[in-house]
Amino acid sequence: MGLELPPDVLVRVWDSSAEARYLVVPERPAGTEGLNEAELARLVTRDSMIGVGRPLSPAGADDR
Repeated sequence: MGLELPPDVLVRVWDSSAEARYLVVPERPAGTEGLNEAELARLVTRDSMIGVGRPLSPAGADDR
């Protein structure tokens, strides 16, 4: 889906079934240690929640 990852990133793929569901937790962007929950939520995109994109950087959130 167009997401390019560095070579050191390990990707594992599992398919969901009626018995199992998986949750994707987006990677925390660098430089967000001091952000509160609402500020962090602004960085999460649809693509980052389904695992095909990365969250926005704090600077990129201003463009939303």
